[in-house]
Amino acid sequence: MKRYYLITITLLSLFILISCGPKGYTPDQKRQFVLNMMEDSLGKLYSEKPYTRKLIANAAGYGVFSNLNAQIIFVGGGSGYGIVIDNENGTKTYMNMAEGALGLGLGVKDFREIIIFNSPTVLHKFINFGWEVKLKGDAAAKSGQKGGAVDTSTDFQSDVVIYQITESGVVLSANFGGSKYWKDKDLN
Repeated sequence: MKRYYLITITLLSLFILISCGPKGYTPDQKRQFVLNMMEDSLGKLYSEKPYTRKLIANAAGYGVFSNLNAQIIFVGGGSGYGIVIDNENGTKTYMNMAEGALGLGLGVKDFREIIIFNSPTVLHKFINFGWEVKLKGDAAAKSGQKGGAVDTSTDFQSDVVIYQITESGVVLSANFGGSKYWKDKDLN
C-alpha cells in the first residue's frame, strides 16, 4: 500500500512540474503567454475587488503567478510561472515557482496568485531571493464559473498583500509548506 502512495505522488508531482510552464515554442511566445495570463488574472481581480486597481497602481510593484497544486494525503506540491512588475521603472521579471507541503489533504487546484509589494525593499528581495514559508488551510471546489473557494487573501496594509483566484479544482487541506520563486533564465 505504501508503494502505491509513493508511485501516485511521484507521478502526480511529475505531471504538475511538466504541465506548469508557459505555453509556446519560442521565448517571445512564452513571454506573451505570461503577459496574457497576467492581464486575464488582473481583469478578474479588478472585477471581483475593484479597489485593488488603486492598490496595485500605488504599490512598489506586483507579481502575478499561475499555479497548479496537488495534495495527496500527507504530501503536496505544485509549480507555476509568472511575472513581477516594478512600478518605479516598469521592469518586467519573468519567474518560476515551486512549492511543497506536508499536512493532511486531498485534491488538485489551478489558481492565480496576485502579490502586491508595498515596499521596494521587499519587492527587490522577492525578485532576487523569493522564499516564502507558510501555514495555510484551503478549501475549493470550482469548475468554470461553478463552485467556489475560500478567499485566503489579506485586505490589510502590509509590505505584501496576496490575493488568490481559483480557476478550477477540488481541494481540502491544512498544511505547512514553503514556496520558492526564482527568475526564469530563459525568459529574462
